Amino acid sequence: MNSITTKSALILGAALSAGGALAATPAPTTNPYVAGDMHNHNICQDGSVSAVRSIDRAVGSGSTNGATNFNLDWFTLGNHGGNGNRDCRFDDTNVGAGAYNAVPSPVQYWSQTLGQAINLDGVYGGPGSVVISALKGTPNGTGTSQTMWHWQMAQDIEYPAVVDRSAKYQKVLVEGLEWVTPGHEHTDVAIVKGQTPLKAKKGNANAIAEFEYRFDRADGDVIGPVDANGASIWTGKDAVNNAGTAGHGKTIAAVSWLQANYPVHSYAIPTHSERQGAFNPTGTKGFDINHFRDMNNAAPTVAFGIESPGHAAQGGLTGGSGSYGSGAVGGGTYGMTGIYHAKVGGLWDGMLSEGRNTFMFISSDWHSRGSFGAGDGSTDSDFIPGEYSKLYVANKVGFSSKAIVRSMRKGNSYSVMGDLVGNDLTFRAKTASTDWVGMGDTLVAKPGEKVTVEMTVTVPKHNNSPYSFANPLLAQLSMSQPLNTPDLDHVDLISSPITGVVAPSDPHYGTDANGVAPVGGVAGAALVYNPNAVVAQVPVTSMTKKALANGAYQITFKRTYTMGSQPFYVRARGTNIPNGTPNVSDAAGNPLLDLNNALVSCTDAACPAHLAVSGGVKKVTYDVQAWSNLWFYTNPIFVRPVGSAQLLVEKNRALAATLGGELED
Repeated sequence: MNSITTKSALILGAALSAGGALAATPAPTTNPYVAGDMHNHNICQDGSVSAVRSIDRAVGSGSTNGATNFNLDWFTLGNHGGNGNRDCRFDDTNVGAGAYNAVPSPVQYWSQTLGQAINLDGVYGGPGSVVISALKGTPNGTGTSQTMWHWQMAQDIEYPAVVDRSAKYQKVLVEGLEWVTPGHEHTDVAIVKGQTPLKAKKGNANAIAEFEYRFDRADGDVIGPVDANGASIWTGKDAVNNAGTAGHGKTIAAVSWLQANYPVHSYAIPTHSERQGAFNPTGTKGFDINHFRDMNNAAPTVAFGIESPGHAAQGGLTGGSGSYGSGAVGGGTYGMTGIYHAKVGGLWDGMLSEGRNTFMFISSDWHSRGSFGAGDGSTDSDFIPGEYSKLYVANKVGFSSKAIVRSMRKGNSYSVMGDLVGNDLTFRAKTASTDWVGMGDTLVAKPGEKVTVEMTVTVPKHNNSPYSFANPLLAQLSMSQPLNTPDLDHVDLISSPITGVVAPSDPHYGTDANGVAPVGGVAGAALVYNPNAVVAQVPVTSMTKKALANGAYQITFKRTYTMGSQPFYVRARGTNIPNGTPNVSDAAGNPLLDLNNALVSCTDAACPAHLAVSGGVKKVTYDVQAWSNLWFYTNPIFVRPVGSAQLLVEKNRALAATLGGELED
């Protein structure tokens, strides 16, 4: 018997009976959560639009030159560390770009624009023009290959873009970084301390610039900014240990630096962590579970999560969604999500079974639309931030950049694909003797008490899909559900006992629960890090359903657990995909390898011409695949018995509070 009851009887209560569609009531006018994007790119590195154009498309409303904007509430502008040779005040041009991508002018190289007065919109001599007179730091490249180091881009181009567009849209914008992590894949980092673009245009991005210079393995600059005497200001850089085990040591030094200097103003969230396969002790591959544990141990209020991959429209006949190839851990994505999050009992459940503050986040990882232009409706690569994926964080009066970090750090956030659910999610738990607690919180209950878990959320009427033909994955089940009006099929409640923190000396610190070492490819999907995780599925037909005046509807359900002698957690995920959908989900509703989606034909006359073809037939690939296969994920609620020791998640939240994490600057 486990801490909840028995594995086969975790759920003791029943959902509220379905009430059917009630008389339409007014749609909610408040938004308890606000949508944003934490990972995207622009011309400063390998993106396709300028820094300000990336912001415009993400947070602007309506349309610009015929291209839809996606009205996000907050946005973190980011690029890889290292260097770039393109002046990111300009847009790229490519076939199919359309009018939007040709405005205001094609891309220019730094070698062509140094010393020229140019504004952030790429207009020579335009209002607000600035002159970039020199490329700072160690010289790198010649001619059009001459590059600017990222730390200078952050200070001279990207942060000014953040300031300019913050004022224009009156929204919270942040200068971030996709850190090219020593010894590993990449990590999303932000340091909001000092960034105050909405406060009379004050502030700077010096902190994130310094972090990139010191710790990014792609940054070969050994000079950095200099003082009036030409002496380097940021001294003591480790420019050697960038790969393998030594590189991981530098990564731990980096997150420790964040913990020491910006413990409640920063985050470091590994991204597309499965993509390069398992960790290579002499290379720069993925993150294994011991590396996530190391980071959380070294930086408990900074390294508090794992990000699921973007690049949702890259899936072709041989896979590729998420930009994951066959060598990725798991061999690809599962329900447009990496295997670390998608597998019940997988790596994320392994971290949560320790009671760790390890939360899930989602992003667009926007670079380009592949063979299409940035203003086009179709894509065979990436989505614009806010178009497909949304990361919801808690709203509050005086919402700020620190509030974004706080909500993420506390786990009070959830991740949504294709607007499957809206911005009003309530996922909470209580007993008869306690108040409600929400995502990331810990409920303390008496052994034997009933713990009620409740979810309420709106299912919107429409999403941003340009396609109104029936979902071809669901057509296999004779279902007709237009891609731009997806419907929720069910919600999974995933729960497990919490068995305690795994110490670095434990033989399973770097393996799965059976002692199996991490491995890339499809074999990586077989690893079980938490054999105690179980699923209780709630069909939408068993939920209370309320029609809203705007054509959307709101669902509510409750389930009951019994508090045992051990702590436990419960998290939720939902999808539009029924159990046993051929080539999409197994009989229990778990997502299959997304490569299998391409075995399904797209036969509607409206199926777009760019879909991959096999045997003369269009297949469910690229953006049609992404719009067909939708999921949302909540972060967990933790529960422990009265009188038991605090969980690590509680201790780390208390640490953040003592460091000023609950205070506004």
